[in-house]
Amino acid sequence: MKNTWSGILVRWCVGVMIAASGLLFVGLTDARLPSAVGPVQFSEELLVGKLGYVFGVAAADLDGDGDLDLTSPDIQNKSISTLYLFRNNGRGKFNREVLFAGEPGWFERHAIADIDGNGTPDVAIVNNQKSNVVWFANPGTVIDRPWRRHVITDNCPRAYNVALADLDGDGDLDAATTGYTSHLVTWYEHPGKGRLDRGWTRRVIDKEMREARSLSVSDFDRDGLPDLLVTAVGLMPRGQPESPDHNSRVVWYRNPGKPASGKWSRHVIEDRLPAAIHGQPVDLDADGDPDVVMAHGMRVESDPKISRHQVAWYENMSTGKGVPRWRRHQVGRLPFAFEATAGDIDADGDIDIAATAWSKGDRVVWFENAGSGRWIQHVVRTDFRAANQVILADLDGDRRLDIVAGADDGSRRVKGSLELRWWRNTGTRR
Repeated sequence: MKNTWSGILVRWCVGVMIAASGLLFVGLTDARLPSAVGPVQFSEELLVGKLGYVFGVAAADLDGDGDLDLTSPDIQNKSISTLYLFRNNGRGKFNREVLFAGEPGWFERHAIADIDGNGTPDVAIVNNQKSNVVWFANPGTVIDRPWRRHVITDNCPRAYNVALADLDGDGDLDAATTGYTSHLVTWYEHPGKGRLDRGWTRRVIDKEMREARSLSVSDFDRDGLPDLLVTAVGLMPRGQPESPDHNSRVVWYRNPGKPASGKWSRHVIEDRLPAAIHGQPVDLDADGDPDVVMAHGMRVESDPKISRHQVAWYENMSTGKGVPRWRRHQVGRLPFAFEATAGDIDADGDIDIAATAWSKGDRVVWFENAGSGRWIQHVVRTDFRAANQVILADLDGDRRLDIVAGADDGSRRVKGSLELRWWRNTGTRR
């Protein structure tokens, strides 16, 4: 998988009370026996249930012991956020600790990278309701000390997503964001290592991305500079379900080289297929340039024609540097498709895709890359109501990609699962 610039190691989360110690332990709670899902067997494990609201997960080695730890927020009473850290014992069992508590608003999607340049990964997270983006400094060798809160910006209306990368080439990590009702794509310049207590300089990239959602970093034109991948969900005009004016698009923004003064040019990957939600750059065809996998669907307001809801991949047709051309390929239909992420799930040397279907779709699936443009859909879990973010990560150290996904309440469209689960990849069937 290729995403050279992201600095984002993304995803997840939570647990069951162990009594007097005050620690929480995530393990085999609600575990299911291995079940075959296509050529791969998975064992399902509940990480945590009965959450207030959950959306946004990330994975990285936060304590420096060589395995992937998890982070995830929970929002109680729809108003107060807690960000949790889950320390991995190396075999997929996690102790839960509070990284930060008592934040008014909604913590959601987040990114992990070394913001302060001290060699340890920090966490940057959006606050959807309070229009701000904050980051928490990793205390280092004594990781259970308080993580100090810093503000990137208080001026990011309806912040939805954040990515970290050195956008201006000065050696530190800047932040890019999307806003889902502000329709804004912005970036914030890192103030410098000695000035991290001050706000970051805000610059607007685009004001017209209707319901800006997905955000990733890659070098699409192969000029050595990090570019941005962004989606706009759009919205079908009432009474015009086939209108071309749905305003949904998948685009990439070309880094001008001096982004503090230059203009980021917008290049369209897709503007015909409605309801673009979440995806990522990945070299799916192994030809050395970044392609894009993407989920299109989410809800009927975005695309009433459910038969169009799908997971697709966009082939980068470039043969060298410069602005690429794109060709869309359908991976498979998926009503209410929400997010697609890519990796070699069955360990056969090519890239597969895991995906979720949100409210009314309510499932986790993976698409087996069968070669020659053929994809086989396998259902991992149904009745996972309002499934949202999904990642692939080796949580138990067996060199197989596991699947992790969360489920919210579908903006009250369904009685959501409000839980986090992961599916341990136990290998191929014999």
